[in-house]
Amino acid sequence: MRLCRSLLVRALLAVALLAIAREPLAAQSAEALARLEAARDAKPEDFSTQRALGVAYFKAERYADATAPLQAARSLDAADPVAALYAGLTADQLGDYSSARTAYTDYLAVKRPWYAFKAKRAAAQVRDRLVAIAHLESVAAAKAAVAAEATLAPGGGDPRTIAVPPMRYSGPDAAALSPLERGLAELVITDLGKSSQLVVVERDRMQALADEIALGASGAVDSASAVRAGRLIQAGRLVNGNIVHGGETLTLTSSIVSVRTSEISSPARVSDGMDKFFDLQKDLVFQIFDQLGVVLTDEERAAIGVRHTQNFEAFLLYSSGLVAMDAGRFQDAARLFEQARVADPSFAAAASRAGLAQAAMVGAAVNATTLESAMPVSERNVVSTAVQGVVLPPAPPALIPGLPGIPRLPAAPAGPLGATLAATSLGVNPPSVSPVTFAAAPGSPPTPIFDLPSNVSGQDRLRIVSSILVFVRVLP
Repeated sequence: MRLCRSLLVRALLAVALLAIAREPLAAQSAEALARLEAARDAKPEDFSTQRALGVAYFKAERYADATAPLQAARSLDAADPVAALYAGLTADQLGDYSSARTAYTDYLAVKRPWYAFKAKRAAAQVRDRLVAIAHLESVAAAKAAVAAEATLAPGGGDPRTIAVPPMRYSGPDAAALSPLERGLAELVITDLGKSSQLVVVERDRMQALADEIALGASGAVDSASAVRAGRLIQAGRLVNGNIVHGGETLTLTSSIVSVRTSEISSPARVSDGMDKFFDLQKDLVFQIFDQLGVVLTDEERAAIGVRHTQNFEAFLLYSSGLVAMDAGRFQDAARLFEQARVADPSFAAAASRAGLAQAAMVGAAVNATTLESAMPVSERNVVSTAVQGVVLPPAPPALIPGLPGIPRLPAAPAGPLGATLAATSLGVNPPSVSPVTFAAAPGSPPTPIFDLPSNVSGQDRLRIVSSILVFVRVLP
């Protein structure tokens, strides 16, 4: 009993101490934001202030508030990497994946000096994040389309815009072969896309919409479901297909549904043994072109006739990878695509999808913390000072043509913040001529000397080497 009472007292004390510890931090954050807001109100056209305020809002998890100042900063300086990166992170947190993709892409487009090696680590993370949010963007777009369904025009899109929902499998081996529904749809989409007369909706977009509205969940896609899907994705016509498997016979069928009129064409049908799967797929797709009224050129016909793989085991693994990818199980998808590539090393699509799934798996874990650890020092300074309510001005002009100027921190205020900024100023951005003097903390290392001596013997040589090492260390 005493032990339980003692543990309870300790737990309550720990909670109280934690609340006491957090209160000053919250007060400091509010004070920092108040300073930045006042600076923004005084100079709304100042890029550095808008950027600092946007970053500070983001770090305070006030994502909706961060959007406006970051957008203002980007309009004032479209080439600033910090503003672009935090605009992407903010939109990402808000679920606005389209805006996040735009901002991240702008971040990758920023040109940096040749020596900014560390920036490449952050850029690699952003590229992986872009792959991960492509899936999230498709899902979000499908949800938005369904939510806005009442506002859509009844006629559908251009008849030349074609969508291919997942095919529907029926047969005794559904557990093993149902992934072919997505794999076959992708083959048809890829082949239809080789005609210059058609605009074909991406498989990932169509699949996300199909999942959102449970298209064909009953095992058959009727006319009403197809028309609804076509309207939602703004297609003019849909290609509905079925995979019927019985014994040793495989039958593939397709029909064209007009979104505008709801009419369904007579079905195309091909049938043969399972070992003729890839021959059947090509025969079917040429019949689909006939159904669509598309006359192919000799070059287009030859391109469509190329087989992506003739290894059925590899294609089934690939199709299973698509199922995992659509569900956001990127690790499983990467494993399945890699197995497909191993089964058929010439299966280029499997190798490509394996790389994308691996990137999506890594990108799913990318966040502000991982990116900040990979950012160049000069960009991290912008973030750390913004959190403290200090505006870091843009870097000064280059002292040497072709080399950027070294960004300097503002004058350090009194108190703990001043000590932190002072240490950062000496340890990260050392002065190029003579060191800036601050009161050294007890036990701190001596201030490095950066002036070069007139001779290079003995201790002077050591000083030169130390200076070079420090200079290399502080490069972004």
